[in-house]
Amino acid sequence: MGLTTAQRAAIQNNWATVNANMQEMGDALFMRYLLANPGDIQFFPKFASAGVGAQLRSNEAFQEQTLTVFQFLGQIVAKLADLDAAGKMLQERVHSHKPRGITMAQFERLLDLLPRFLQENAGAHGPCADAWRVAIANLMPYMRSEFKKC
Repeated sequence: MGLTTAQRAAIQNNWATVNANMQEMGDALFMRYLLANPGDIQFFPKFASAGVGAQLRSNEAFQEQTLTVFQFLGQIVAKLADLDAAGKMLQERVHSHKPRGITMAQFERLLDLLPRFLQENAGAHGPCADAWRVAIANLMPYMRSEFKKC
C-alpha cells in the first residue's frame, strides 16, 4: 500500500505543528489514552502512584514519558520515505515493551487515537488525517509480526 509523496508531506508538515508544542501534545494524548484506559497506568511505574486525573499533567515522570514517546514518533515521521526503516524502529520498541507486559492491543489503542487527536489539536484535517491513518496501517504489521516472534 505505502504512502504517496503527498501523504508523507502532509504528515511531516503536520508534525511541524506538533513539534512546536511537543510536550503539551504528548501530555494531552496520553491523558486521553489513560482516561479511556485507566488500568494501563500500571505500565508506567514511575508515575502510576499519581493516579489518572488532572494532577498527572504536572507530574515530571509523566511529562518525561510523554515527551520521550513524541520524540520517538518524530523519528518515525522523519523516516516515512522508508517505511521499512520506520517499521524496524517500531519493532525495536516491541522488544523493549513486551517484556514489561505491554501488548499489541495497547499500542493499537494509542495509535488509533492519534489521527483524531491530531485533527482536533494540530490541524490534521481531511487528507492529512487520512494520511496518518494510512501510515499507521502500513506500520502496524511490523509491530504485529514482531509481537508474534518474541
